[in-house]
Amino acid sequence: MVGGMLALSRDGLTVRIALSPLRISVWRGERRLVGEGVVRLLEGSVHDHFVHLTEGVLAREEIDDRLEPQAVEIAQSDAGSATLIARFREDRSARIEISLPGRDHVRVAVMAPEGVLRTALAWPGHPEQRFTGLGARHVTRVDPAGRAVQLGADRRYTGPDCPPEMLAVGGIPQGDYAPVPFVLCSRGWAAWVETHGNGTRFELGEEVSLSVRAASGPLVVHLYADPSPAARLRRYLLDTGLPALLPEWAYGHWKSRDVYEHQSDVEDDVDGYAAHDLALDAVVIDSPWETTYNSWEVNPHQFPDFTGMVRRFRAMGVRTVVWTTPWTNLESVDGQRPPDASSERLNAEPASNYAEGAEAGHFLRNSDGSPFVARWWMGTGSPVDFTNPAARAWWQAQAEAVLRLGVEGIKADDGEGYYLPDDVRFADGRTGSQAAWAHGLLYRRCMQDALDAVHQGEGVLFGRPGWTGQQALGMTWGGDQASDFWSLRTLLAATLTAAASGLSNWSHDIGGYLGERLTARCPKELLVRWLQFGCFTPLMQAHGRFEQEAWTYDEETLALYRRYVLLHERLVPYVRAAAATAARCGLPIIRPLCLLDPADPRGWSVSDAYGYGPSLWVAPVTEDGVEEREVALPRGCWIDFWTGEAIAGGGTILAAAPLERIPVFVRDGTLLPTYPAEHVAGGLGDTPELERPLEVTVFGKPREGTGATLADGTRVRWRSGAVETSGRSRGPRTPPSTTVGAISAR
Repeated sequence: MVGGMLALSRDGLTVRIALSPLRISVWRGERRLVGEGVVRLLEGSVHDHFVHLTEGVLAREEIDDRLEPQAVEIAQSDAGSATLIARFREDRSARIEISLPGRDHVRVAVMAPEGVLRTALAWPGHPEQRFTGLGARHVTRVDPAGRAVQLGADRRYTGPDCPPEMLAVGGIPQGDYAPVPFVLCSRGWAAWVETHGNGTRFELGEEVSLSVRAASGPLVVHLYADPSPAARLRRYLLDTGLPALLPEWAYGHWKSRDVYEHQSDVEDDVDGYAAHDLALDAVVIDSPWETTYNSWEVNPHQFPDFTGMVRRFRAMGVRTVVWTTPWTNLESVDGQRPPDASSERLNAEPASNYAEGAEAGHFLRNSDGSPFVARWWMGTGSPVDFTNPAARAWWQAQAEAVLRLGVEGIKADDGEGYYLPDDVRFADGRTGSQAAWAHGLLYRRCMQDALDAVHQGEGVLFGRPGWTGQQALGMTWGGDQASDFWSLRTLLAATLTAAASGLSNWSHDIGGYLGERLTARCPKELLVRWLQFGCFTPLMQAHGRFEQEAWTYDEETLALYRRYVLLHERLVPYVRAAAATAARCGLPIIRPLCLLDPADPRGWSVSDAYGYGPSLWVAPVTEDGVEEREVALPRGCWIDFWTGEAIAGGGTILAAAPLERIPVFVRDGTLLPTYPAEHVAGGLGDTPELERPLEVTVFGKPREGTGATLADGTRVRWRSGAVETSGRSRGPRTPPSTTVGAISAR
């Protein structure tokens, strides 16, 4: 320590700690990345309100005082770490640990005294700072600079159907399903707040403040200073879990409805796809399908031959996915259920497994040890305690019994932290204030374990909740949207911020789940535009509350649906190659411009276009009644996906966008691997990946050696003016056919 200044250094990164007053700064050589940080304690009270109907949180705190250290002592220090004791007024003290646990990585942990509301690490912002991340944020702009974001409480509907009186108070609070406590900054750093508590806040204005409620435990901030945004994202994912490479059918086309009242309705959907020549890979049986929520018992009145139905679908190449949540109900009278009298009676009674779960202590508990009981959107029940090994095994065994009927996927709905109050108790000793947002990850792991036990390597988890670590398990979808163009725009922004937070395996409900004005199905034009966006999403999934099957509209809609579903199926080898990249290094399938070209100043503000894998740039249409749209095109030379026209990037172009076309561009020199249309016209089916035929479309002028490595290890390369393949790990593959120029729009 020199002159009241303590310095920690590793591999060119330095943390400077001034003791009087306490200030923490992070430097790369002579460049300051994070400056003059302070540790602050906030006193006050919480008045958050959870709106069950919309699963939205109205966040409010009353702050009485903000305290900073009056004196600091060094308890321990060496070249790479230091422990400080910070003294506040009224004999309060906090323990502060600062370390450099790895290259380009700073960890700051603050253990606050009892009685404070919030613990914060704050430093001055910068006028040029830009941000992205924080999970799937349904907003109109991807950069939250200038905003204060409380994770899990940041989503509001302010679209065209929002009543004026709600607009006046900020909009209708909605479920903030997949927040992630990780933010990327354009100023050379990223931050992960290691917590699972409600109330985590990122204030990104003139002052940057990262804080947690003290009841959730220590404030632990990981600052990453790797040289690029993609490298900083990779470092976070190496610490918390890389995305999985899922089986082929996870990247295909799935269909579901909000309610299949009877087995015949499911069969109508699957048979309708076959009758109208639409490719299909899975049908999702959403709520309800059980005797009640969540008994894991098939409702025999709704599905008189469930096993036979699943077997028939599988013979057609269509997998079955079933919906669940981590709750077991005492009653489900307000939940969705089939209209027959027998099903009505079943849903008025406790789930058949509730008493067993309660007696064995498998549910979260109140402070007196009794099962925690709460109201959720399908009735009244208790959430399973996945920190209890016996409860986890009990729940997993019930799931496995259904999977052995031939079901190959689980749609894991719910699991968000806002349903769990601060005083609820987990078996591992934690409270809701400490572990509310850990519940979703534990739930997803349990469901993934069940899939692995029955369908090792072939089952697919399809989950809604987010937070740290959930990107590593299965596919995530964007939750509920209304069927309007405003919601499509905010979903597109959420897709980009989710990607910047490490969520690579991503999907959404084509057409919107909630319907138009919550009363009618998605209008035709919006359905087509959403369909086009879905085509260029890792999993193309159609789901909604209303009749939104393509053949129920008109011939033009059906033809467009058929075309884009088929194109999505053809792109699966390209998409899985990008998914394999994500599994190795964290770079997501969907790539915001800031990850592709961090030197492009537009990278932090483009909210309506994205990279799709290494070679495609996609610009969905999110306005009604338009036939062209402006597209911010990345730097370099690009080729129109549909026409083959070469276009210089680096600026904004006006792209043609008639109803039948979404603007898509291909990087010059790309070899785009696809499946032949005739091979996947009915869906992906069961052909082993290495035995599938390939087509390669050549865009522009490839450089010698240019190409791609597919998920199965096959390498596609440009050699001596021709396409060649090599590196097959097993089995023969027919040499790819080659086309030059563009993908036909027709």
